[in-house]
Amino acid sequence: MLEQPTTRQSIARSTAIISSGTMLSRVLGLARDMVIAHLYPKVVSDAFFVAFRLPNMLREMLAEGAMNAGFIPVYSDYLTTRTRKQADELAAVTIGAMAAFLTVVSALGVIFAPAIVRFITLEFGPPSDKLLLAIHLTRVLFPYILLIGIASLLMAVLNSLNQFFPSAYAPALLNLSMIGCAYTLSGFFEDPIFALAVGVLVGGALQILLQIPFLGKKHFPLRIAWNIRHPGLSRIFLLLLPTFFGQAVREVNIIVDTMLAWYLGVGMVSALYYAYRLIHLPLAVFGLSIATAILPAMSRHSSAGKIDKLKDTLSLGLRSVFFVMVPATVGLIVLRTPIIRLLFEHGSFDSTATENTAFALLFYSLGLFAFAGAKVLAFAFYAMKETRLPVIVATVAMVSNVIFNVILMIPLKQGGLALASSLSSTINMVVLWVYLEKRIGAIGLRTIAVATGKICGLSLMMGVCVYALAALCARLTGTETLWGRILHVFIPLSAGTVLYIGAALVLRLEEAAQLLSLWTRRRSTS
Repeated sequence: MLEQPTTRQSIARSTAIISSGTMLSRVLGLARDMVIAHLYPKVVSDAFFVAFRLPNMLREMLAEGAMNAGFIPVYSDYLTTRTRKQADELAAVTIGAMAAFLTVVSALGVIFAPAIVRFITLEFGPPSDKLLLAIHLTRVLFPYILLIGIASLLMAVLNSLNQFFPSAYAPALLNLSMIGCAYTLSGFFEDPIFALAVGVLVGGALQILLQIPFLGKKHFPLRIAWNIRHPGLSRIFLLLLPTFFGQAVREVNIIVDTMLAWYLGVGMVSALYYAYRLIHLPLAVFGLSIATAILPAMSRHSSAGKIDKLKDTLSLGLRSVFFVMVPATVGLIVLRTPIIRLLFEHGSFDSTATENTAFALLFYSLGLFAFAGAKVLAFAFYAMKETRLPVIVATVAMVSNVIFNVILMIPLKQGGLALASSLSSTINMVVLWVYLEKRIGAIGLRTIAVATGKICGLSLMMGVCVYALAALCARLTGTETLWGRILHVFIPLSAGTVLYIGAALVLRLEEAAQLLSLWTRRRSTS
């Protein structure tokens, strides 16, 4: 049975809103990274990225995992089966509990910053200037956890009420704030990098403020209530806790990569960071956006016992993310060096840094389809209020990542660390898929495989076109000037995108029509 048109249209419309907001945020994120690469030496940026790692990790765990898995299914259930007043009371109690918990976490982070940074860097001897800077930055950044935790919970409330605009666009404020503070406040600090840290805190506060008017339009009473014995809160906690640990397992992989990159030499932490940021552009704009958009629909189907509709929605989500991630993989592999050269190679970021980052990006790109596919499959479990199994699978993937790191980092250095992440994510996706089919039955493997085969063929054709055009542009315009670098990226990228989507429409791939409909509806509702 296929999804009803209204449900498909709702998913497409929601995905369009989330994708466009995420696109803006990620583009501004790239601009922010360009500012960091330009203004700060690699030693300083390494220290900042280490300091920002844990607060940002907790942000991703809350915004992309725990709130989706814990709060949205229970709050949506209250909205469906109980009164709106009872649902809003649950939200108020959750806000109170979240605020209290994260206040304690923030305080502990400030107090134990030296131990945290030494653990991440494995630097236990006399502190270097780089280590001391990372410790001071960590103390400034840790209160961001409280701000972004509250912001993430408010985003989950609005998503449950089918209001996706603020949650999609609020993260852009963080990047705008960091860019603005880096340029305007640097003169007020002995070490200018602290202006960037202040920008993080300002950005967290702005994300809360943006959502308040939208909560008012949805008649949501923004308040804090205290009742740790609320039955809904215990349900949220039981769902949230394993998911939180599951997200923690994924983030531990990143911390392990950071630890090992610290010892590969100066600039390697930054190389991994910039490469990871680049793959997250398509991953967040499309992969996470699609997963976020289909979660409420899958949750409703699960609550109503409509497993066939849940599987149809899941199949559509998987085919949609593969439709984007496979060509994105090919494009990033072919254009990895021109993209990094255009975005980052200026100021303190030299050609060696470009080569190091491009090498990591090559191997990260290979796992794009698995990163996105695992996210969609995990959300299917969350919709069914099953959060323990994804944690177990993520733990297996974490162990495999460590093993792959040890094997691959010696011959491939930072590329080996990136490849280990891609391989472990593939294991994560495959195991989730197997266990999901054991639970709900086949989810249309043949349909997905046929669509993916066509997608791979079109992507390879696109890759050949992009490679040829990139070589031609490099010969005709060179890569030393800014305009030459721009043309070296955008001409082959634009031509490849048009060729891929055009060929997909000619072949009548459902995913292409869905994508075109998605953006058309977004323009008509803007």
